[in-house]
Amino acid sequence: MSKTHPTLEQMNLNLMLALHWLLVEQSVTRAARRMGVSQSAMSRSLAQLRFFFADPLLVSLGSRLEPTPRAEGLRETIGGAVDLMRGALSASAPFDPARVGGVLRVAATEHAMSAVVQRVLAALRRQAPGLEVSVEPAGADVFELLAAGRFDVLFAPKVGPTPSRLTADTLLHERFVTVLRRGNPAAKRRLTLARFCQLEHVVVAPLGGERASLVSRALVQRGLERRVVLRVPYFASALEIVSKTDLALTLPASLAPHRLAVRRTPLEVPGFVLEAVWPNRLHASEQFRWLRALVRQESRELARSSE
Repeated sequence: MSKTHPTLEQMNLNLMLALHWLLVEQSVTRAARRMGVSQSAMSRSLAQLRFFFADPLLVSLGSRLEPTPRAEGLRETIGGAVDLMRGALSASAPFDPARVGGVLRVAATEHAMSAVVQRVLAALRRQAPGLEVSVEPAGADVFELLAAGRFDVLFAPKVGPTPSRLTADTLLHERFVTVLRRGNPAAKRRLTLARFCQLEHVVVAPLGGERASLVSRALVQRGLERRVVLRVPYFASALEIVSKTDLALTLPASLAPHRLAVRRTPLEVPGFVLEAVWPNRLHASEQFRWLRALVRQESRELARSSE
């Protein structure tokens, strides 16, 4: 005689929250941390979920758990149910940022981290000291991870159309400037295009790419080139090098520190947009609306300070 499959009424609904975090994190350890339980307790929850759904749900693939097709089909439904429950809880009391807890998962490029995220973090410490923030690099699959719930927000330059399950806010319209050490002899003269090309330059080339290549392409279009003598992967290290040498660095204006001489780059270089990208599933949350407003406010102040 076959066993009767358990009904919803017979199930511990806390397992649905466990399944949500298992699908988001694809790791028993990280899901357990999100739930505030031990790793062994989360493993038991996964075993119960597998019995309830009569499916493995997540299978080991290297260092992570890969969702089965059945689990992928449940992802959006379970995530939506969790968001609805959160909304019901938040509606029962006035929203107070000072009472916000949990973890805010942020994906960001190095530029965005330096330009915007640091300001946002400072504001969060003042307004929501109980909120923990985890920042990770924005990889090639960041849109998929954002839509799936692995991240709550992405800060990065705009690179194309926003996927339908996400919403983007423009934070900054970036322009390029050139910075020099204040004691650099070139900082004492007007920076003409001829002098710009004669300078020795450090270029930031992250992950094999190079946002400053916009500068190189603008020069090529005029039949010119600059003297690049050093390439580094991070803006922070490039700025430190410029502060101690006579190298020049062309970078987004929001990253230019006051301790260096900041000059208008003497050629037309196309700017770009820095944006925050949010999952649509968060729109009903009062905490999301507060956070989105905070990010917009900090971005407006940054835009004014970098003009």
